[in-house]
Amino acid sequence: MGASIALLVIAWMAYFAIHSWLASSSVKRRIQSRFSLASQQYRFLYVVFASVSLLPIIYLILFTPSETLWLHHGVLKIFLDGLSILALVGFIWVARSYNMMSFLGVASDAKNDNFKISWLHRFVRHPWYFLGLIIIWTRDMNTVWLVSCISITAYLIMGSRLEDNKLIEQYGDSYRAYKEKVPGLIAIPGRYLSRQEVDKIEST
Repeated sequence: MGASIALLVIAWMAYFAIHSWLASSSVKRRIQSRFSLASQQYRFLYVVFASVSLLPIIYLILFTPSETLWLHHGVLKIFLDGLSILALVGFIWVARSYNMMSFLGVASDAKNDNFKISWLHRFVRHPWYFLGLIIIWTRDMNTVWLVSCISITAYLIMGSRLEDNKLIEQYGDSYRAYKEKVPGLIAIPGRYLSRQEVDKIEST
């Protein structure tokens, strides 16, 4: 089993490295220039590649023999399953604040230089990452899934910082002011933006 776990770790590391490399602005510009791709075309190919290249990892997770570490039962299981369902609903809710057609690369991205803050973005800068962490860590746990959870969590920590840098480059002082007030990955009680603060930052 040790060799299989090592292979899974390598697979996750390779996936995250390539994913981050292709998402970087400099690489995107070079590939677009080399192959004469519009931004929408690059985004679509990026989404397809990211989805297809995840399939071997899913196969490893499903079919690698693994020792059970813990199972949830009774009230705890009901609570954690409910929490996961709420997180899934949150995913859909947050998606409403994005141009999902543009995100998936199936429609052109309308140029928008204004920084907008949705309801859940008032409490955490990267709500999809936050909700994803809730979902993965509330499942029953075996060795393979634990390795995957640790790998995903490490990547989301690094990815959130890279995303912050890109958003600072795009929105400047508006995002810097937002970043100072709102936590990145985990919503923290007492740290959030009031409606008045949102209006002030969005008008910066």
